[in-house]
Amino acid sequence: MKPILIVDDERPIAELIELTLQKMGYACQLAFDGDTAADLMEQNEYDLVLLDIMLPGPNGYELLEYLRPTGTPVIFLTAKGTVSDRVRGLRLGADDYIVKPFDPMELLARV
Repeated sequence: MKPILIVDDERPIAELIELTLQKMGYACQLAFDGDTAADLMEQNEYDLVLLDIMLPGPNGYELLEYLRPTGTPVIFLTAKGTVSDRVRGLRLGADDYIVKPFDPMELLARV
């Protein structure tokens, strides 16, 4: 099984997600900005990417464009919660969209 890439510039949130997923047996890697995430995506394969939208460097929308040709599933995990934000993310190719704050049980169900 390939790891899950968690991309979020808020370190405590990224680490909470990682801890939650590791408890369920998932391997994870973390990136706290778009440039690091892009480098990791270039060097590795992932079963899933959990992707914030508002990131330093390339944002989540730009990273999604890079990921689409790989077929890697993407779940946006972001504070951008308006209907237009959710629709934009899904139309751009995200497989799912979760708005912060979220319940860890919901995240696990969607993963």
